[in-house]
Amino acid sequence: MDVKELLKGVPAFDQLQDEDLDRLVKLARVRKVKVGEVTDAQGAPSTKFFIAVTGRIAVVLDLDFGVSKKSYMVTTVGPGEMFAWSGMVGNPNYTAGGRALTEATVLEFDVAALEREFREDPRLGYATMRGVAKTIASRLRHLQLQLVQQYVLRESDE
Repeated sequence: MDVKELLKGVPAFDQLQDEDLDRLVKLARVRKVKVGEVTDAQGAPSTKFFIAVTGRIAVVLDLDFGVSKKSYMVTTVGPGEMFAWSGMVGNPNYTAGGRALTEATVLEFDVAALEREFREDPRLGYATMRGVAKTIASRLRHLQLQLVQQYVLRESDE
């Protein structure tokens, strides 16, 4: 598997130069994930950051209502998409979890190792974090549209 070529295909990294990609490749670990396997657990220390290579990963939010607990699939991610970015933005614990919906391959990065690399090369850190921010903004927009859709459906029933 050519990790550098995979990273080139990730929209968040399309502005990175070859030497930047080479630095990220050194930090990437290719990981196979089985159906139902948890990649990152909500509430656990956010030490890893992922990019889906193949398959689909569900982003799951567990809520405890006191008398009952429920899990909600917030979204799914597929090839070229980032997930489990909590540690990348300073959250000490994952705010949601990831679970494989299909057999999948992911690139796994150690957040502390990435941060060390970013301190050595702030330009690489800026470019990478800009990609993470674009991903977060896109997901936020998607969630906003879902909320509006729910509101419109509820209004039409009244």
